Amino acid sequence: MTKFNLVVNIEVAEDKGEDDNLAEHFGQSFLMGVFDGLGGASAGYDGKTGGRIASAEASQITKEFFKQRYGEIAPENVIELQNKICQSLKHKADNNMQKSRLKGTLLQHRLCTTIALASIPKQQGQEKIKIFEVDVAWMGDSRIYFLSPTKGLQQLTKDDLKTSKDALEMLRQDPPMSQCLTADISPESQIHFQHYKIEETAGCFLACTDGCFQYFSAPWEFEKLLLEMLSKSEGDTMEKNTWQQLIKQRYTEIKQDDVSLILYPVGFNGIKHLKSSYQKRLQYLQENFMAPTANSRYEDVQNLWEKYRIDYEYYFQFIQEIQLIATSKLPVSEDYSSSSVTSVTSSLSTQELNQVFKQKAAAKAEEIQTLLEQAYSYYENNRLNEAQNLCSQILNIEVHNTEAKYLLGLIYTKSAFTESNYYNRGELFKKAASYFEELVLNKSAVEKLIAVEKIVESYRILGFIYYSLNSPNKSVDYYQIFFKSEGSDKLDNWQEHLNFFVISLRNSTGNKCESANSAIQFCHRLVHNTKLLPYGRNTVIYYFMAQLQEIEGELNAALNSLQTVLANSLQLDYKMHQEAQQMYHKIMNKLNGRRY
Repeated sequence: MTKFNLVVNIEVAEDKGEDDNLAEHFGQSFLMGVFDGLGGASAGYDGKTGGRIASAEASQITKEFFKQRYGEIAPENVIELQNKICQSLKHKADNNMQKSRLKGTLLQHRLCTTIALASIPKQQGQEKIKIFEVDVAWMGDSRIYFLSPTKGLQQLTKDDLKTSKDALEMLRQDPPMSQCLTADISPESQIHFQHYKIEETAGCFLACTDGCFQYFSAPWEFEKLLLEMLSKSEGDTMEKNTWQQLIKQRYTEIKQDDVSLILYPVGFNGIKHLKSSYQKRLQYLQENFMAPTANSRYEDVQNLWEKYRIDYEYYFQFIQEIQLIATSKLPVSEDYSSSSVTSVTSSLSTQELNQVFKQKAAAKAEEIQTLLEQAYSYYENNRLNEAQNLCSQILNIEVHNTEAKYLLGLIYTKSAFTESNYYNRGELFKKAASYFEELVLNKSAVEKLIAVEKIVESYRILGFIYYSLNSPNKSVDYYQIFFKSEGSDKLDNWQEHLNFFVISLRNSTGNKCESANSAIQFCHRLVHNTKLLPYGRNTVIYYFMAQLQEIEGELNAALNSLQTVLANSLQLDYKMHQEAQQMYHKIMNKLNGRRY
């Protein structure tokens, strides 16, 4: 795709806008960034608000700074950038305005702005699977996103908030920020840096101020706006296409704040390819995610959010929770004592910073592993509440930890077995299913984080859960995937699960022949893998194979399987033996009826 980027700038009040942005190609990299000046946080001068002055200064310094670095963001240069911006803001504030005597909050700082940057190098990869690398840096609540044609909008940055909130809570509460770039920045404040490798064939990177996403009724409504405007756009070339104009027009109608949005597509072969790539995603959103209204139940919206956030928050698990070490060159507010300043370390090299990351990451991984081992021990000893609490602790440390989510699925499944109340048992099964489905729906990503055997087991448990919830179609779908999975025939308790599958299959409304065949192939693998076991085990396998062959309509094959079963009837329990005999006579009558 030729160099193309979409930029939307809208002021909520003419000539009063406090957002700024940059979108520049520097050789092999594209650099985009947005800056949201906090006008309510500080006064200004010369007829301009502090936010307008701060965002414009930060944008200009950032552009000049990265022009010398070919648009490449790195851990050590974002620290240097922070220094340059804050020193310049401090110089302007000291020379042009009085410092407030009020202390203790961002609202009393001078010349404040957010920053969100993304540097996208020339794409790598070959054939169908590409790797799009991106380096991001941010401070405040402006965001960088990746818009996937299959997974939708995915947030690559975490907002700096005094009280942690997810994207849905943010729409309702709008909590204050914990840090931003300002003339009076504290020694503890630190710009974030993160490197990603995104395995996609194509997609769009976005940089946005909060005016783009903060005033919708739900997080998915932002994605809907982008894709609906894309779908309605006209023009067969990037230069003539109206997507940018339609987005600008829509925001002009609904704006409640300044809007700065930069969108950069990667991996597409033109506008037609881009539009067609997102059609199924838009249809999925329109069919499955309502636009909440004043009459919508919060519980319904929350349930949709729990479904949407699986992909939306996927990259949060990779964000380093530690902060880079700041430099002694930071402009320090007079609100802080000299003892605070002495704790600020001199600038480190990239190698040293990487070592800090590795040490902190290793300590975090060790803590999580200890908690996991204890949680599994509690689970094995049926101390389920204690195991659940430890899993919650792990998710507080690493929000997308797959092992903790797998174990929570097991915990809720086991809890459902012991619950006598029918409604409560169903709710526990549904909670368990939500954790297992999160794993299997992101199978390609989580395979690197969890044993493949546990993913296979997740499919089998989901089959059982939906059998228990009397949802035969879903039960059949998950069991069918399980049967086809490599290694499924090596798991124990296959007899009860074949029984659950046969019952669900008889009650399902889908393609029974295809589903039955997947289970028959599974049975053949079981026969092969149980040669060294007592022959009775094989007899039971043929019993289920006969039922599946009958469902499939292969009556002669079912009859042959039943003959194998009845020839070894001593290996069956009484009930199974009776059912095998009845099935044999039933099939014989059908075959005789065909002949005569």
